[in-house]
Amino acid sequence: MSNGRKKIRWIVATVFLLFIGLLNPQQVFSQEKATDTLYMKHSPKKATYWSLIPGAGQIYNKKYWKLPIVYTGFGVIGYFAVTNRNEYLKYHDAYICSATLGEECTNELAQKYSTEDLKSIRDYYRRNTELSFIAGAAWYILQMLDAVVDAHLYYWNIDDDISLRVEPVISPVIIRQHTMQTSQPSMNGLKITVSF
Repeated sequence: MSNGRKKIRWIVATVFLLFIGLLNPQQVFSQEKATDTLYMKHSPKKATYWSLIPGAGQIYNKKYWKLPIVYTGFGVIGYFAVTNRNEYLKYHDAYICSATLGEECTNELAQKYSTEDLKSIRDYYRRNTELSFIAGAAWYILQMLDAVVDAHLYYWNIDDDISLRVEPVISPVIIRQHTMQTSQPSMNGLKITVSF
């Protein structure tokens, strides 16, 4: 076996062990077993690492219903990025042809639009392409934040004891004058009580 193949197998084995190590490093790298196998600590740090792969943080948090939302967002943003990029390239070529060759240009768009119009349309599609890339980066960061926050709140318990009570409040207004104390009409409001 050649040296190159040995190196590749060693790299693949190392990456595999590291990948498995993210799943449960205690079982991979040590012989000790947890005292309580039913309770495994849910780690926000692991969720952060997993969320580097879009949707994997949601899988780690067992929020499978969020996967279609994550991938639909990436799909829509990707569609707009590719479409705007293709249109930009088409109008860019027409603009270059029109600007360099003038009337001799055989490009269909260059014959349809003036050079200034082609430049304006090209810049429009370039701006939309850049906005699509910015939206993609923002969506990527948002899905990471969702996974991390969800991991932090993984054990947060919402009991049935939580209640919200809204009551009207009527308080008399007391006005003190020099020697007399009088009661005027009351002030009305709402009292909101949250108990948990």
